[in-house]
Amino acid sequence: MENRVYYVAMGDSLTEGVGASSIESSFAAKFFKAIRQTPYCQYVNLGRSGMSSSELLQYIEKTPVREQWQKATNITITIGGIDLIETYKRKGSMADYFTTIYKLKRNVNQLLQRITFDNPNAEVMIMGFYNPGHPDDALYSFANMLLQRVNKIYGMLAKRYNSHLVEPFHDFLNKPHLLADVVHPNDLGYETITHLFLEKRNKGLFADFSDPPSWMNKAVQTKIRAD
Repeated sequence: MENRVYYVAMGDSLTEGVGASSIESSFAAKFFKAIRQTPYCQYVNLGRSGMSSSELLQYIEKTPVREQWQKATNITITIGGIDLIETYKRKGSMADYFTTIYKLKRNVNQLLQRITFDNPNAEVMIMGFYNPGHPDDALYSFANMLLQRVNKIYGMLAKRYNSHLVEPFHDFLNKPHLLADVVHPNDLGYETITHLFLEKRNKGLFADFSDPPSWMNKAVQTKIRAD
């Protein structure tokens, strides 16, 4: 069907929309609202709070889940936060954090490899990390270094599999007004994430232009305000 959109959102609590005031205020719901083109477009949210990268790899192999992403035209992924949080809760050493990063690199590589091999026509976007901490936190500088390192790895993997990295780091840095709690975005934070996904998508659609057309940037901003 022409202009068909079948959007599958997969990942952790950020995909599920934890922290938003309603399901409609999650970034996945707002992203779908922006990209759907006909009443026949479909949206499936497979986000599960607390899901690790290893669990997502197992989850996508379940038959009903696999059938969803294999027919998707658009796929978004948020994953890895719980892996890092669990290392933090264990009071892990620097070596422990780098072990976690290695696991993330391996799992995300397998995830993108599987998805893009089985569905090479889908537009796949994976989101990197932001630091929700305060500059006074003891691990603030270390977290900034660590998260930017992981974002670079995600960017490399996304490029390898002809996918796209959505980079939220600077948009959330030292901006507690975007958070609903110590980790999750509030409605304004999810609006910010929605804008980042749409901006990345528009740059992909107009890759032959040095810059996206001005009317497209205006349309994205108008759409987000309207939501």
